[in-house]
Amino acid sequence: MKTSSCTSSELKEDSPLIKHENILYGVIFLNTLITVMNTSMFNVALPDISDQFQINAGSASLIVSSYSILFALSAILYSKFSSLIPIKILLTVGLVLISVGSLIGMLAISFPLLIAARIIQALGASSISALSIIITTKYIPSHRRGKRLGLVASAVTLGFGFGPLAGGLLTQFLGWEYLFGVSLIALIGIPFYLTLLPFEIGVKEVFDFSGMLLFFAAIVLLLNGIAYSWIFIPLSILVMFFYFLHIKRHEFPFMQPSLLKDKSFLRIIGIGFIIFFINFSILFMLPLILARSYEVGNTALIGLILFPGAFIASVVSILVGKAADQFGPKKVMFFGTLFMPIACIIASLFGNTSIMFIILAFSVSSSSFVCITTSLPNILTEKLPTSQLTTGIGTLQLFQYIGGGIGVTVSGKVITFISDIYPSNNEYIIVFCILFMISIVAFILSSMFFKSQTIKIFSVKKWKE
Repeated sequence: MKTSSCTSSELKEDSPLIKHENILYGVIFLNTLITVMNTSMFNVALPDISDQFQINAGSASLIVSSYSILFALSAILYSKFSSLIPIKILLTVGLVLISVGSLIGMLAISFPLLIAARIIQALGASSISALSIIITTKYIPSHRRGKRLGLVASAVTLGFGFGPLAGGLLTQFLGWEYLFGVSLIALIGIPFYLTLLPFEIGVKEVFDFSGMLLFFAAIVLLLNGIAYSWIFIPLSILVMFFYFLHIKRHEFPFMQPSLLKDKSFLRIIGIGFIIFFINFSILFMLPLILARSYEVGNTALIGLILFPGAFIASVVSILVGKAADQFGPKKVMFFGTLFMPIACIIASLFGNTSIMFIILAFSVSSSSFVCITTSLPNILTEKLPTSQLTTGIGTLQLFQYIGGGIGVTVSGKVITFISDIYPSNNEYIIVFCILFMISIVAFILSSMFFKSQTIKIFSVKKWKE
């Protein structure tokens, strides 16, 4: 009887909850690839855009940071709305927004209009990032989640690789305006999502819009404080203070205070924030290093130089998904946080000596990034109850992309500040040294998961003795 019960449970776990899972994830892979390329393509075009609009590195960072911050905030909105509105409808809205932003961007004749186009794109692109993880955790059995998350992670890494290559070719031969046209391909996914995903009746929930606006205002003020004037930073702290007062009093707060009291959850958030801070900074700086330090004037060549590193990381990501299922996501995450400082050391010590070290550093950092981003959602599914999982994943993505936006803004500010005082190629080396120190923090946070586990096992053994 017991064996029969187990078999029945296993069959239930293996039963398909969505139609044609392989086709669906093929479409998710394509859309993820395109939306990530939409991020990385513009990094290669930054030197050309900066020259056309006569802006410095600090202002150019807004092209990436504005996208990242709006991406982060809208991602948590999609996560919240996934319990109210069918996922297929949310994905359709997201893909339409990407297309509208793309059309505006192709016609942009000023820097503010370019930023507006990027913001609209971000509002749509975040639907793919947020809802692909929700689909995986909601519809895919636990023993196959690592494989599916690994597939999505490989699309992310490949997108970061193909992005510079495609961006370089398009910018070199057609102009940066045509980078926006690539995202129009994402519209292909709409009929597949409408057909393959189930139509579920939403559950009514109260959404804390005022809390979201306070949080958004605090982050925007912080970014302005970093990029333009320190006077915005005290205002950011003040608004964040009111935000924390708000979530303590609100019955259904924008961010659950109980989650923020969970030490394991805070470690995961900290690691995600730091790794995106570092990775986005590296993606922002490498094209500038190649253009300024190595005088690679051909944007197509810049993309070609960066492509091998990301391609290697995309191959690694396939192995990472399987490793997460076999050995556990914590170990995969640990090795990811171990290799990120190594990448920063390579870039800081040898980045100015040879382009080969740039490729090596990018290969290691991208592989580290995919190890961590594949593992963190998996660890959350182990740590959080089902009722908090959607909020937890949304919060993780929120802080990840905020980390990316702040990382690019800080890097751009440091580069501009040092260049103004002492013009040389050392400003990039200094930023990599800063990133190395920050990466050590992520490694320590990752190590704490094993430290607490070791102490627990030791205590049990001692009690038995």
